Amino acid sequence: MPAILQKSEGPIVSQGSAPAASYLPFGRQFSKVLLLDGYSTRTLACVRSWGNQGVAFAVGGESRWDMSLFSRYAREHFVYTSPKQDLLKFIEDINHYSAKFGADCIFPTSEAAIMACSKHRSRLLAVPLIPKEHEIEIVFSKANTLQIAQSVGIAVPKTVVLSGNNPRALDEPHLNFPVVIKSESSASLGLAKTQTSRKTAYAFSARDLKSECEARLAKGQSVLVQEFIDGYGVGVSGLFAEGRAVALIGHRRIRESDPCGGPSALAETIAIDPGLLDATAALVNAIKFTGPAMVEYRIDRRTNCPYLMEINGRFWGSVLVASVAGLDLPYLYWKMVNGRAISPEEKHYRIGVRGRSVIGDTKHLLLCLKGKPKRWPGEIATRWSASKSYFGSFFDHRTHELICTARDPLPFVGRLVQPNS
Repeated sequence: MPAILQKSEGPIVSQGSAPAASYLPFGRQFSKVLLLDGYSTRTLACVRSWGNQGVAFAVGGESRWDMSLFSRYAREHFVYTSPKQDLLKFIEDINHYSAKFGADCIFPTSEAAIMACSKHRSRLLAVPLIPKEHEIEIVFSKANTLQIAQSVGIAVPKTVVLSGNNPRALDEPHLNFPVVIKSESSASLGLAKTQTSRKTAYAFSARDLKSECEARLAKGQSVLVQEFIDGYGVGVSGLFAEGRAVALIGHRRIRESDPCGGPSALAETIAIDPGLLDATAALVNAIKFTGPAMVEYRIDRRTNCPYLMEINGRFWGSVLVASVAGLDLPYLYWKMVNGRAISPEEKHYRIGVRGRSVIGDTKHLLLCLKGKPKRWPGEIATRWSASKSYFGSFFDHRTHELICTARDPLPFVGRLVQPNS
């Protein structure tokens, strides 16, 4: 159970046990990081944390407009070739900038860059701070993750996995419509570049299902077809060392940028439910995972039953929520990588803190104003309710804007214009 301490600013929760100070997950200590994926909030969280804590780094983006390059803390920055364009040029660029900036380690925060660094690990001049190959094969594959979860007794949605080897697996009825269609992984490795998978889709008929699945299979992607669960997202996130939790935080999604499912637009920190804590511990321990990760669940509105959705084996999109709640996970990861002691106080976070992306939240409002999509079976806020909650968040003392902050406002400009927006 989480230890809860009452203080004047609100409840504080602490979870996780620090590894021994001598534990070095990559076998050595490091002095400077080459930080990649500047377009993402994951990287922005590292830039702000490490810049504030005095960690030496240079941050790179796939374009000069990537928002993390606009941060006041991004004193050294660069632009590199995206692995989605050219894998070998990506590796060449990373080696060039590792030497130029004197970086002895590389920290990618996207699945595409992690997979590229893993494939060409032996060619890199600096050490990539990424999961081991067998960990990547599990956590970057939704099918493998669900299989491990079931083996340790965790509830998962009813799922049919399709691949080029079994394209007719849907010929027999397994699921009721509507169904959710996902690519097995968010990114995949090709011979010359990585590929971003198609977004989650919904099918309301056998015809829709066949068309969507065939389009994905034609691109060489395995496909997951799952039962639809009307509910809300909960994340159990943090740092892990060989399957053991070092520091954890819980959050629930209040609004998503797309009301039908998408990245978090407004999330709130929560105490971790003991059942979800046990499930997360069993799952991550079965994989023996090391590094930052978020274990994502969906809570069924009707039954309150949690279902495992996936593991993000990297920092997650809403990691900045942890920062505003007092838990500096990027800095704790740097300490863990270098075998430094982490005190119990450093693992505390305040519950009831809300983190908001006003861009994502505005998209949520506009979609709600269009009205509930035809045939959509889940809950969606009414126009009045969506408008009231959207504008109310501007005056809610619990809510913090995550990108456009008073101390570091310029990344918000980059977020508006960057190509990955």
